[in-house]
Amino acid sequence: MKRLHILTLLLSLSLPHVAPAQMVRTLYQLFEVDSAKTIQLEISDIYEINTWAGNSVLIETTINLGNGSREILDFLIKNGRYDVAIDTSSKETVRLYTKMPDRDKNKLKTPAGEVTEIPEAKIFVPDTFIWTDDKKTLTRKE
Repeated sequence: MKRLHILTLLLSLSLPHVAPAQMVRTLYQLFEVDSAKTIQLEISDIYEINTWAGNSVLIETTINLGNGSREILDFLIKNGRYDVAIDTSSKETVRLYTKMPDRDKNKLKTPAGEVTEIPEAKIFVPDTFIWTDDKKTLTRKE
């Protein structure tokens, strides 16, 4: 009987432990900035800026969701939690901003624990723009 307990213990220790799955999804959003001289970025995610030969801004957002499921991530995306919007009310300045900047206040909890969200964005801007050190203001080269 003692051998059976030891064998059971050894088998349970040798089996891999199952950790909650991490979901990853990438979203793409494209914004036209043809005549804008300035672009203001009000993006609440971690982001980096790259140039490209296009005449629009492409935002590639990768969302890492921990302690959640595919259905939770689908729901969050469907409800615009990671969407970026554009304000073109001024012809010279375009403002790109996160629609839900206060995501940290609205944490999600599941029976497995708190859902962790890590959205990271790559922002591709036309190669005719330069940006400030804080990466918040982009200005067209003259």
